[in-house]
Amino acid sequence: MTLPPVIRVFFAIDLPLSIKESLSEYIILLKKKSRTHGIRWTKPVNLHITLQFLAEAHSERLNTLIHHVRSRIEGVKQSDFRFGTPHLFPNPYRPRVIVLEIMPQDELAALSERIGMGMQDSQYDIEKRSFRAHLTLGRIKQPKEVNLSFLSGVSAPDIEKITVQEVVLFRSEPKPEGSEYTVIERLPL
Repeated sequence: MTLPPVIRVFFAIDLPLSIKESLSEYIILLKKKSRTHGIRWTKPVNLHITLQFLAEAHSERLNTLIHHVRSRIEGVKQSDFRFGTPHLFPNPYRPRVIVLEIMPQDELAALSERIGMGMQDSQYDIEKRSFRAHLTLGRIKQPKEVNLSFLSGVSAPDIEKITVQEVVLFRSEPKPEGSEYTVIERLPL
């Protein structure tokens, strides 16, 4: 695959198709209850849990990045997580994103940290904010114009625990209709 010199990439946990289908039904229900066009809902194919993000990765250094991250996550044991309740990021007073929380946070935070060390080994800076694992359901376009009270009236789906077996490096291509994600590499744990 031929890539431009600089691309947007992120390391993430991809979700099984069955989970994406369950979450898709939940998003459809939220969309109906919201009665607004002020939220851009996540496409089911794009559902994932971001562990680390790079706004500008150099294509010629991707193999080095993959090598360093792979070496940092080598030996990490597979872990399980569950989805919790819906939340608003960054907080309920200035909501920009509707998310499902992830529990427990500790093991995914440790995995994110190890990936970040591999990124630093590859001479990339990492996010300074504390890591909070979450699944993005929708992005609020104009927070002041959207009534979010509908969230309390819809129960999150009861999804079985998910085992993290690999980390996936995705390319993110911004498009007018929403970003398109392409798998670059799968890194098994």
